[in-house]
Amino acid sequence: MLSSINKDSKTMQAILATMIDGVIVVDYNEQITLANKAAENLFLVRSGVIQGRKLSEISNDSKISKMIFEVLHTGKEVFKETVINPNNQVFRVHVVPIKSEDDNIEGAVAVFHDVTDARDFAQIRSDFAGNVSHELRTPLTSIKGFVETLLDGAMENSATCRRFLSIIDTEADRLSRLIEDLLTLSSIESKERMIQPKPVCLIRSIRSVMNIMGPQISEENLHVELIHPQNMPPVHADEDLLGQVLINLLDNAVKYSPRNGKIIIRCRQQDSRIITTFTDGGIGIPYDSLPRVFERFYRVDKARSRSQGGTGLGLAIVKHIVESHGGEVFVESEVGQGSTFGVSFLVV
Repeated sequence: MLSSINKDSKTMQAILATMIDGVIVVDYNEQITLANKAAENLFLVRSGVIQGRKLSEISNDSKISKMIFEVLHTGKEVFKETVINPNNQVFRVHVVPIKSEDDNIEGAVAVFHDVTDARDFAQIRSDFAGNVSHELRTPLTSIKGFVETLLDGAMENSATCRRFLSIIDTEADRLSRLIEDLLTLSSIESKERMIQPKPVCLIRSIRSVMNIMGPQISEENLHVELIHPQNMPPVHADEDLLGQVLINLLDNAVKYSPRNGKIIIRCRQQDSRIITTFTDGGIGIPYDSLPRVFERFYRVDKARSRSQGGTGLGLAIVKHIVESHGGEVFVESEVGQGSTFGVSFLVV
């Protein structure tokens, strides 16, 4: 049977070349007789170099060689997941024996299926479920605790009752914002929310958001400055989603700016994009946290973010909206020197 495979190797190579999974065929002496392009890429070898060699000669990973040895000497197929070192990717490896008509083992076939994305997704899903549970539990615990206290007799004191009800109202608002942000993020990620781009005046949108955020800005006595060139071209964006990006970025700048501080919004054109940045004079972000600030539920200062009503999803929503428009997000910051968050949109 193995000899027939060798005779038809060109036909077999043509078939294997179309496969995404890596495939190698070995004889009873563990020498590779056939390998497709995906397998050569997996083990970082040039085309044709892999044939006639043992897997142990081209890879330091002994796990796969042991799997092949086991199949060749037991005749039983083997399934295992393993990390292949050159790429640090997770592969599900399936090795089956090649047997002759009289049931003698002549060789083996190993198939390498990349499950890295599936494992990463499973971890992300697990982390997301844990984070959502925690974020929901915190306000619910607070609401339940104050309600129980009121029912135990605190309602008799009108001042205490009013204070507790105010806290319950605040926590209920926080739950509502969290659920709304979760629904928004879900609709964007699943593409349920259809993007309807059109020419939009970015400056007009920014001024509209500044008016919406006026009460929060005034409460902290902040000065917001908008710097932009004259006759800036419109951007190609969904106006409602663009507004949500701008509100989230300005809200983030307001929350982390010191009282009486200054926020600078800058717009500039670079090639076919308009880059908009929001700079605050706040506490800044540690260097090791910068790559994670756009992650769902990631907070640099957890206590401060929660006390100010943040859901931990605002910047994640910004990232998904901007990237769904073909734009990019970025952040620059130093501890104690404030932060600059930026987004880019294509011009019309």
